[in-house]
Amino acid sequence: MSLSDLAAVGGFVSGFAVLASLIFVGFQLKQNTEAVRAAASQAHSQNWQQITLPVVESGDFARVWRLGLDDIGCLTDDERIRFYSFAGAILRFFEGARLQWRHGQLDKEHWHNVEKTAIDFAATPGFNAYWAARRHWLSPEFQKWYESLSQERAHNLYGKPLSKVATD
Repeated sequence: MSLSDLAAVGGFVSGFAVLASLIFVGFQLKQNTEAVRAAASQAHSQNWQQITLPVVESGDFARVWRLGLDDIGCLTDDERIRFYSFAGAILRFFEGARLQWRHGQLDKEHWHNVEKTAIDFAATPGFNAYWAARRHWLSPEFQKWYESLSQERAHNLYGKPLSKVATD
């Protein structure tokens, strides 16, 4: 075997090694992307649980939230501040989830759940009152998306009209 034959074999072997390395790196990137998505999915669920915890843990706040969703005008000044803070946190969660989804960091299924929840909240008088007062705190792109939600597809948040819940 001549020196040029050895060089050709060496070039072939090194080219094959580079190709094998690129395939391996591609496989690793795919696994890493899946792991990042799984972590984002888990973080998304945990964030939602953290946001909704006050309603679950505090009967007093659950009452404020329930009444505020139906009619923000019936709340005291302090209750309205609590309602606004909570509604703001929910909208920031929606905005963050939308941004993650647009950048491919949130699964389609999670995004559709967020969108359905946003539609249901947007159909309540209290959330509409908050939106009218604080929409400017959110990005113009999010404002456009949120205002395009079809309230015709909305479902009652808690199983029956809030006004009936308030009087039961």
